[in-house]
Amino acid sequence: MINLFRKVAVAALSATVMAGALVPAQAMPVIAAPAANIEVKSDVTQVRHRDYRRGYYHGHRGYRHHRPGYRHHDGYWFPLAAFGAGALIGGAIAAQPRYVEPAPAPVYRASGINPRHYQWCEARYRSYDSYSNTFQPYSGPRQTCLSPYY
Repeated sequence: MINLFRKVAVAALSATVMAGALVPAQAMPVIAAPAANIEVKSDVTQVRHRDYRRGYYHGHRGYRHHRPGYRHHDGYWFPLAAFGAGALIGGAIAAQPRYVEPAPAPVYRASGINPRHYQWCEARYRSYDSYSNTFQPYSGPRQTCLSPYY
């Protein structure tokens, strides 16, 4: 039932799109705009100069021209000081000696497996590995050797 409804909906949508493509497009006719009455006014003020400079960083200083000792870099030294302080602090932290715990001494133990077990497995399997006590069969992963002495 759902597939039938889906097929009908797709067919209706396809038919609508195809019908829209077959009908010629008709544009709306251009409406002529009425002529604009432009009146020239005589109260225009002529501007000789306009100052497009930005304002002061911290507001007006109270004087027009450069004064000795006046710095134009308001606040630009703060990031440089922050990066310098961060480099000094980071360098001090990175240069600290670190405690490294010594590695534990290796512990040697007897394997606990009877030496006759190794002899039996080596005699039975050519691919026997005594370290892992496994052998490689003809198919599949390595398997543990289980002898009568194990």
